[in-house]
Amino acid sequence: MTTCYDPTSYTLNRNGFENIYQDTSIYQVWLDIEAVLAKVQIELGIIPKQQGDIIVKHCDISLLDKENIIQGYIKTKHPLVPVLNELGRIVGDDAAKYIHYGITTQNIQQTAELYICKKFHQEFISIIDKMVINIGELKRRNEGVVIAARTHSKHALPILLNTKFSVWEDELLRCKDILITSANGIFQVMMGGAVGGFHTLPDVGPEMQSRVADMLGMGEMKIPSRSIRVHMCQYVNNLTLIAHVCAKIAEEVYISSSEEYSEMSEGFSEGQVGSSTMPQKINPALCYGIIGNSKVLFSLPGTILNMAVRPFEADGCSNLVIDSLLREANLLTHEIILKTEVLLKDLFIDKAAMERNLNITKGMINGENVMMELCKRGLGKAKAHEAVYDIIMAAKKESITFSESYSRYENLHCILPMEDFEQAITPGSYTGLEYS
Repeated sequence: MTTCYDPTSYTLNRNGFENIYQDTSIYQVWLDIEAVLAKVQIELGIIPKQQGDIIVKHCDISLLDKENIIQGYIKTKHPLVPVLNELGRIVGDDAAKYIHYGITTQNIQQTAELYICKKFHQEFISIIDKMVINIGELKRRNEGVVIAARTHSKHALPILLNTKFSVWEDELLRCKDILITSANGIFQVMMGGAVGGFHTLPDVGPEMQSRVADMLGMGEMKIPSRSIRVHMCQYVNNLTLIAHVCAKIAEEVYISSSEEYSEMSEGFSEGQVGSSTMPQKINPALCYGIIGNSKVLFSLPGTILNMAVRPFEADGCSNLVIDSLLREANLLTHEIILKTEVLLKDLFIDKAAMERNLNITKGMINGENVMMELCKRGLGKAKAHEAVYDIIMAAKKESITFSESYSRYENLHCILPMEDFEQAITPGSYTGLEYS
């Protein structure tokens, strides 16, 4: 795994996901699915109840000898058989005959990977909800605060700070909607056997798959082919969209925390250190953790698409890499959104710095408002734009204020008197719609 951890990672509450990809955890998920399969096969009369109940009862990793499993890997070089053999050893020969009945390895392993992805999916939605709550609190605390909107890194127009927060909120809610609406098509059970044709259980196989899906709370593949990878590619793409929003928020805080801006910064805790040699430094550590991990995650969709293009009905290279990429994408996304949730919860807003920066151009940021006032009062859009452009260029050339420059254009005062001009260049008078 190439997830980038840093000292801020130790402060995160991972909600039980920190060990989800340890060997014993993975083995247990495999066994959980084998147990569900056995229950369904008992229900449908595929395997005898007595032996099936024994299998279900023993699908517990704590009952298996891990050293036997390791030795089994050394001997068989197979990803699942050693676990099945060890389960067979403890249930006895009679029950062992019905373990993993009528299915293939990839049926268990792919279903397990997507079952774990669904757990992450639910966790991601929960954290997005927390981030939205944090943004709501930021909006409540900063109602009426006006800032300079920037396009192409230059002052554009005045806006309410809450407009920026509403943009962040909207994108997060879009991501949540994408996760929810795509879930049924992604988290799907596959129990079709070696090549997806239910060869060993042609009559009852489809019903068996449906019941397994119901019991796992998942969907099912209409055609359970091991070569179908679209839904897994889609899942990774969905996670990159979440990371995109988080990285954008982090980038803006990262830049805004510089001394030149000083508008937004990460929350500070006593004893926090930014440099081993520069004692004045407090670095945006959460931000570069979010940005760095996002950059890694952004590289994964191309890789998973590339590996999904493999010939025929199944391919071990594809299985190996895609399973690894799903795990990597989940861990990266978890790291990213946990840090973003903390960033938003503790985000520091310097209102004085925002006001100072807003007034740097001494009203020029409201050039559009002056233009529109002249336009609405009869000058027309093109001529109004040309007039305001000339006034501002003259001000910049002579290093005088917007007001001083406008005062010289007496021909415009009959259209827009100085008093109205001064009102028009007041930033708080021209902030656009207020988004709730």
